[in-house]
Amino acid sequence: MRKIKRFKIASRQREILRKLLRELPLLRRAGFTSEAEVTAFILAIFKLLDPGVVYEFNQDAHWELDDQNVLYKEMFSACAVTLGGQLEPFLNNITNEDRKTAAMIVILEFLRSAVTFVAELVKEQAQKEECETLDLQFVYLPPFGAAAAPKLLREAVRLEPVLAQKALPVILQNLNAEKIDLSVTADGELTPRISTVFLVPWQKSRKKGKK
Repeated sequence: MRKIKRFKIASRQREILRKLLRELPLLRRAGFTSEAEVTAFILAIFKLLDPGVVYEFNQDAHWELDDQNVLYKEMFSACAVTLGGQLEPFLNNITNEDRKTAAMIVILEFLRSAVTFVAELVKEQAQKEECETLDLQFVYLPPFGAAAAPKLLREAVRLEPVLAQKALPVILQNLNAEKIDLSVTADGELTPRISTVFLVPWQKSRKKGKK
């Protein structure tokens, strides 16, 4: 039940603008002098997005990591999401660190949108199978740096680091993540870096009237 998808994310420019305007000292240090400039900055980043996702449902798959560990023992969907390869060169070309932080705030908002979109697809899939989804468990998130990350990412449940390091290449291999140009480097980082990998556990829906 594998899905390979290129999808669109809404620009959410007004919502993201409101968030950035709460960081007025940061914006001043970043060289912004008007709301119009900040809006143009958000839209410039939006135009660089090339989102892609691969995800697959597994039941009792027990993807092997080593003799002691398996990735997950029950029903789950494994998901890999990327915002594409154009964002990192854009960030690397920003020399003002406060402006780079502002860019990461915007990028992380778009990443949250992508994760939410995919989680909703998985939830709909689960409901068709008379199941419900549980809280996301993140295997990989890009470094936030000094950026104020959205709550979904900031407070995310993460796999224990050693297990996550083992799990990441296993997940990408099983998802054929190269189909969205996503891979893991020798030092355990995803490329493109502005990407995420997470699990969505499933459970059978509880029937009304039963505990």
